[in-house]
Amino acid sequence: MQEYFPQGLAIDESFCNRTNEKKALRISIEGNEHLVLVAPRRHGKTSLLAKVLEENDFPGISMDFFFVLTQAEVVKTMSEGVSKIITQLLPKSLKACKQLINTITALNPKLTFNLLGQKLEISTRQTTEKTISELLLALDQFAAKVKKSCVVILDEFQQIAELKENHAIEAAIRHAVERSQYVSYIFCGSKRHLLNEMFSDKSRPLYHLCDLMTIERIDSLAYHDFINQRAKKKWKKILSTDPLEEITHLTENHPYYVNALCRRLWHADKLPDLADVRTMWNDYVNQQGVWITDDLSRLSLNRRKVLTALAIQTTNEPQGQEFSNRVGLPPSTIKKCLDDLQKLDVIYVKSESYYHVLDPAVAYFIRQHAV
Repeated sequence: MQEYFPQGLAIDESFCNRTNEKKALRISIEGNEHLVLVAPRRHGKTSLLAKVLEENDFPGISMDFFFVLTQAEVVKTMSEGVSKIITQLLPKSLKACKQLINTITALNPKLTFNLLGQKLEISTRQTTEKTISELLLALDQFAAKVKKSCVVILDEFQQIAELKENHAIEAAIRHAVERSQYVSYIFCGSKRHLLNEMFSDKSRPLYHLCDLMTIERIDSLAYHDFINQRAKKKWKKILSTDPLEEITHLTENHPYYVNALCRRLWHADKLPDLADVRTMWNDYVNQQGVWITDDLSRLSLNRRKVLTALAIQTTNEPQGQEFSNRVGLPPSTIKKCLDDLQKLDVIYVKSESYYHVLDPAVAYFIRQHAV
């Protein structure tokens, strides 16, 4: 059932809703604006961006910084990315290609042709910081020459903050992005606190460089319609209200878990009822039990106490007397635990300042096994 509820990228018919987000991204890109796209892991950022580029035929490239550990690897990732997107922008004519390549001589371009098409290799001999600026400035210069806008996605960008030279790299990126006229930059990542610090701390080079866009979970009604469309294709019938609402209730509209649960339900020959949904979710979460237990064991005792209390019952007064008594910790310790858990992306604050466990499978597992 991967075509309906995929484990990886949601494409074609497996892509659900996100109408407002797609529109906002399209308008931003068409205006050559820059964004920080913030969402927890497995919330569909990559699928959303891929969908927007595809639907609007925007030339674009995603540079993944997840495995970047050194300044040199940052340059390598950016060089490969810029090379690929310039290749996308190149015309088909060999003569036109050579004329355009001459506009980026500072990057020592080398254009080759083979059975798979054309390939561009670039390199610079500048210091790391100057190389980063030079690469991005040259990309904008080239896009201006061919009069085509394009998109650069810097994924898991918060990894830059972990490097010793992070401020110098960020300053080099800002220098180029501020001068960009044909390239839209989208910075995204899964460690939200690090990403927010990079763009909201006045002492950081990237302070207020971009607009902020947050990806929330998909609305229940949108999911219900999406799920029933797939039910009609599978069983020629739609789910009744109770099992449909239970799917979004148990998964808390988390895209990854909606897909995980429905993928299993859709293997059955009959339309699932309420009991099927509950049994399948319980079995699925318990199968993940080893991983969940391992993640929980890495937390300090006090953090586990606070997390367990929030899994059992959310609160908007975590430092109040009732919650303090329930957890058995003083308010000052609770505040420290809450801050730490938010930085680890284990909890999040929802409407009306209620604190929730981010992962619905973890919350369910805790409720099932808490003493």
